[in-house]
Amino acid sequence: MKAVSIFARLGVFAFVLVLLREVMEHPMWENAPAGAPTTLDFAVSILDDWAIVTVVLGILLSMAMIGASYLVRDERLVNLLYDMGSEDSVRLSGDSDD
Repeated sequence: MKAVSIFARLGVFAFVLVLLREVMEHPMWENAPAGAPTTLDFAVSILDDWAIVTVVLGILLSMAMIGASYLVRDERLVNLLYDMGSEDSVRLSGDSDD
């Protein structure tokens, strides 16, 4: 089974090398880029031409971060009581000094 795994890895590596060679030999790479944008052109296009798209993407990313922080929260009773400063949290967690 290990030999099949090694053979598969070598096959994927060879495939990537062949694919890379074919892409790099394509005739489109011989021509110089015509009118490549400058940093200022890029900033103007993002902030003026694509302003709505930028705002929508910012809102979506904010929603994703808020959702991730909500999913990571720990809502076990012990932690909720500890956050509120209750003395019962010591008894619930089993860390009593008896």
